[in-house]
Amino acid sequence: MNWIKQINNKVEERWINSSYEFKCNLSEIFFLGIFAVWLILTYSWTTMAHIPWPPFFYFCVQIGIGLVVLFRYMVMRPSDIKKILFILLIIGSFIIARRYSGADALLETGFLIAGANDIDYRKILKVYLIVEIPMTICTMIAEYTGVITNLVYHRGDQVRMSFGFIYPTDFAAGIVFMITAWVVLRQVRCTWIEIGLMIISVVLFEKYCDVRNSEAVMVLLILGVVYLKIRNKFAERKGKKYTPSMLLKLLCLAAPYGLAGFMILVSRFYQPNVEWMAKLNTLFTTRLSLGKETFDRYDIQIWGQDIPMRGNGGTAEVVADYFFIDSSYVNILMRLGLVVFILVMLIISIIMIKNLNHPYMLMAMAIVCIHSVMEHHMFEAYYDVFLMLPFANFDVKDIGKRQRKCGN
Repeated sequence: MNWIKQINNKVEERWINSSYEFKCNLSEIFFLGIFAVWLILTYSWTTMAHIPWPPFFYFCVQIGIGLVVLFRYMVMRPSDIKKILFILLIIGSFIIARRYSGADALLETGFLIAGANDIDYRKILKVYLIVEIPMTICTMIAEYTGVITNLVYHRGDQVRMSFGFIYPTDFAAGIVFMITAWVVLRQVRCTWIEIGLMIISVVLFEKYCDVRNSEAVMVLLILGVVYLKIRNKFAERKGKKYTPSMLLKLLCLAAPYGLAGFMILVSRFYQPNVEWMAKLNTLFTTRLSLGKETFDRYDIQIWGQDIPMRGNGGTAEVVADYFFIDSSYVNILMRLGLVVFILVMLIISIIMIKNLNHPYMLMAMAIVCIHSVMEHHMFEAYYDVFLMLPFANFDVKDIGKRQRKCGN
C-alpha cells in the first residue's frame, strides 16, 4: 500500500505545483472528451444501428458530464457574478423542467452549456464535426451494405430514403447542421468547390429524401455564404473587413422572436376554414393543425409537462395515432415549459449579441432559427451544437499570439 500512497503524494504535489493555465487546459480537455462521448451516444439514437449500450451507460455519461463541469468550475477563477448567476438559473430551471416534462436531455444540456464557459467555440464545433461526420458516413455505409435498415417512405410518387437514420428529415437535418458548423469554421475560406458540394447536397436531398425544409434552408445557407464571400472580397480591396449593417444585425436579432411568435400564434389560432391558413398548413405539411391540436389538448405550463408523442421515425409502417410537435418553438414551449422557452430565446440572443460583428456566426444562428420553424432539433445539442455556445469564448482572433485567459 505504500507505493499507492507514494503515487498519490506525487500526483498531489504535481497538481499543487501546476500552473493555473495547465489546470484550465486539463479541465477543457476533460470537458471536450466527455462531450464527444455524449455525442457518440446521443447521435447513435438517431440511426437504425440500435447499438446495445449498457443500461447504465447513459446515466454514467450524465454523471461524467456533471463531474467534469464541477471540476472545471473548481479550477477556474471566479468569473463575472452575473454570468455565474445566469448559469445557475439555466441549470436550476432545466433540472426543475426535467422533473415535470420527463425530458432527460434537459439535464445534460444545462451542464453542457455551463461547461462550455470560456472554451474556444471553434474547439466545440470541431469536436462536433470530428464525431458526427464519421458517424454519418459509417451509418450510410452500413445502410448501403445492408448491415442496418434503410427506411423508405413515399409521398405520392416521391421516394424518401433515410440512409440508415430513423427518418429522412433527421438525416437531412444532421447534414444541414454539420455544414453550417463547417461554414462557421471555414468562414471566408469556403471555396467555390465547397459551395458546389452544398448545391449537390440540395439536389440529392430533393432526389432521394424530399425534405423541403432542409432543402430551403440549405439554399439560404448557400446564398448567405456566396453573399459573404463577395462582400468580403470587396471589403478586402478597400483594405477593410466586412461587418454586417445595422439593419442586418437587427433583422438577425429579431429573427428568433419573430419566427417563434409567428409559428406559435398561427398554430394556436389555426382555423381550417380560413383559406390562407389552410394553404399554409398544406405548405407546412399539417404542422399548423398538429400545433392547434397540441394547444387544444394541453395548456402552457411554467415548467413544462409530459406530452406523449408518436411519430413516423424508426418504422416504415403507417402510424395510426400519429401525433408529433415538429416546430421547435411550439415543442419547447409546450413540452419544456415557458421558463425554458424564455431561456432558450435569451441564449440565442446572447450568442447573436456576442457576434454582431461576426457575420458567419450571425448567419448560422439565423439558419438554426429558420430551420426550427418546421423541425424539432433546436434543443437537441447533438444536432444544434450552437445551443451550447452562449458562454463560449468568441474572442479568439489572436488566440495563437496571446496567453489564454481561462475564466476571465
